[in-house]
Amino acid sequence: MARTPRVAAAASAAVAAVLLLAGCSDDGDEPRRDASGNVTESAGADVFDVRLGDCLGDFGDSEQVTGVSVVPCDQEHAQEIYATAQIPDGELPSDDDLRAQAEEVCTAEFEAYVGLPYAESALDFTWLQPTAESWDQGDRELVCLVNDPAGPVTGSLQGANR
Repeated sequence: MARTPRVAAAASAAVAAVLLLAGCSDDGDEPRRDASGNVTESAGADVFDVRLGDCLGDFGDSEQVTGVSVVPCDQEHAQEIYATAQIPDGELPSDDDLRAQAEEVCTAEFEAYVGLPYAESALDFTWLQPTAESWDQGDRELVCLVNDPAGPVTGSLQGANR
């Protein structure tokens, strides 16, 4: 299964993705976590094994994401998951409908995670959405990811207030 990444920037252009990111191999295991659920070491992971608060590497330039690089948030990373939402069952919505749903959810949840409304923040967001293939296999999740357009960050963006 795969998910299509999207950007909520002015052009709402498709974003990057990779099968597996450089330096990480997906061994089929979920990332190692501590008792609180925080990732404890960098690893390649299936895109469906990530959770709220996980910090991820960059996606590159592909059209679908199947594997990601998950890192502890105290290490340099490109983005982190700050919200998810379920898409109602039925037919797969069009890309425009998915974009509208993602922009609504990700914008609404942004302030609660970052500490500032999206319109006032220096940070941006992207999202992952189901592909036709993953939809047919039951994928109904939108995943919102916050990032700093200036480049990778170290430390969580939760409560960053910027």
